[in-house]
Amino acid sequence: MIVTVGDEVNGLAIDTTAGGRICSLVLRGRERILSLPVAGVDPSIAWGCYLMAPFVGRVKDGSLTWAGRTVRLRLNHYGRHSIHGAAFDAPWTVSQRSESSVTMTCEFDQSRWPFRGLMTQRITMTASRLTLEAEIFAEEPMPAAIGWHPWFHTEDGPIHVQMPSDGVLKLGPDLIPTGGILPVDERTDLRSGPSMEGRHLDDVYTGVHSPVSVVWPDLELTMRPNSRVGTFVVCTHRQAVCVEPMTAWPDAVRLSQAGCADTGVTSLAAGETLTVINEWTWRPRAAR
Repeated sequence: MIVTVGDEVNGLAIDTTAGGRICSLVLRGRERILSLPVAGVDPSIAWGCYLMAPFVGRVKDGSLTWAGRTVRLRLNHYGRHSIHGAAFDAPWTVSQRSESSVTMTCEFDQSRWPFRGLMTQRITMTASRLTLEAEIFAEEPMPAAIGWHPWFHTEDGPIHVQMPSDGVLKLGPDLIPTGGILPVDERTDLRSGPSMEGRHLDDVYTGVHSPVSVVWPDLELTMRPNSRVGTFVVCTHRQAVCVEPMTAWPDAVRLSQAGCADTGVTSLAAGETLTVINEWTWRPRAAR
């Protein structure tokens, strides 16, 4: 089912059957995200803007150990690893709807995430602000993380990204963090807001200080997530740029247990929640 919010100048559409993802985002009369998958990437993860939960990014070998319990997750990334959580392609149920907002829920599928619980996301749109709110409710103890994965298209010209971060995670050959942190260099330094044209990135930025900016020739979009979000992934593609706010590192459970500090993984007891709010605002840019 497709649910719409807003109008033709500033509005969005949500596909409830495809992870409750935003499948169209029009800001100041122009589409800003990919409504169809990019070429050469798993089509289930390569379009729209979707919620990543209750884990973010890649989990090595689809295996994690928590409180003495080892669980196996579905290997949905080239048959080797798990990626992007348990709900980005699952059906969501609309529980509340108004002219400006939609609230959806999704219970954990035990074959995808073998911890009992429930996710809720609320998407609210006004003339100058998009608020993305997500919550995990744990029915039993579990690790938890939340993130968003927008695919911003580059059809209207090169995108610039300003990322206030001094460090990126050291990645292994499968782009899974090793636990080390490297200073940004000529390729990864986005502190000045450079163009993404010709820049090849699939990197995890740490210690990020809000706000983060995504800039088209005609529009500047600013992300202001709450303080739980300190990690961003920036990934470039010839058709799009992904700028992904997250509460934790990819594979945070394993890395935390290996002794890494500040991975962002949250430990929830039964009855506890993890709630994250991510606000986007935008303003026009003068034609050049």
